[in-house]
Amino acid sequence: MMTPEERERAIALMQQASNTFYRSATTIGNHPFIEFAGLMNEYINACRSAHAQGIDFSECNRHSGLALPLHPVMSDYLNEKLECIFAGSKILDASAASSR
Repeated sequence: MMTPEERERAIALMQQASNTFYRSATTIGNHPFIEFAGLMNEYINACRSAHAQGIDFSECNRHSGLALPLHPVMSDYLNEKLECIFAGSKILDASAASSR
């Protein structure tokens, strides 16, 4: 469990880590691998949104049973990234994600 201040710091550090990953990944030249930065950034966006709603995003995971709130547009974007990385796999259902 994180305090609001810890969550704000975590978001800043996650963004920093994602930016570092992106810069490094682009030098490799494997487009699907670079797409992981998009996944990370969308996760960070979801964490920012949850934090703004007073939700401790650090507790949102399959193990706790708490879902990170996702807008259906976010699910579409995540699917786009996952489909690029995993060649055609549809992973998230927007209606299922919003009903959690």
